[in-house]
Amino acid sequence: MASKNMKTSMALYLTFNLVFLGFVSAQPPVVEPLMCPLSVTQLNPCVSILGLVTITLTAQNVATCCNVLAGVGLPNAPECACEAARNSLLGGLGLGLNVITGRVNELFSLCPLSQLPVGSVTCSL
Repeated sequence: MASKNMKTSMALYLTFNLVFLGFVSAQPPVVEPLMCPLSVTQLNPCVSILGLVTITLTAQNVATCCNVLAGVGLPNAPECACEAARNSLLGGLGLGLNVITGRVNELFSLCPLSQLPVGSVTCSL
């Protein structure tokens, strides 16, 4: 008789666990938005490169900007480049995000230390 009583109480215990724990869900992790840790003055090499002053980007004229972005690290580098583009003449003229994103992707394709896939950067407002 004790065996049957034990089976019943174990079945009730497991049923309650399944019912009550089935309603519990994990919270998704909070993703912090990427921020550029550099100030506007530290981004000046990139601002001058990403503006309309330098029409053609080459490996030689983007070297200083690439060094600045390499010091920031890979997760924050695209955000810093987008911020520099928004602070440059490109952002001041009100050009679309497609132009700014294209210019930033062109910059990263010329940076030797960049490990980003070509065309993977998307700038936002």
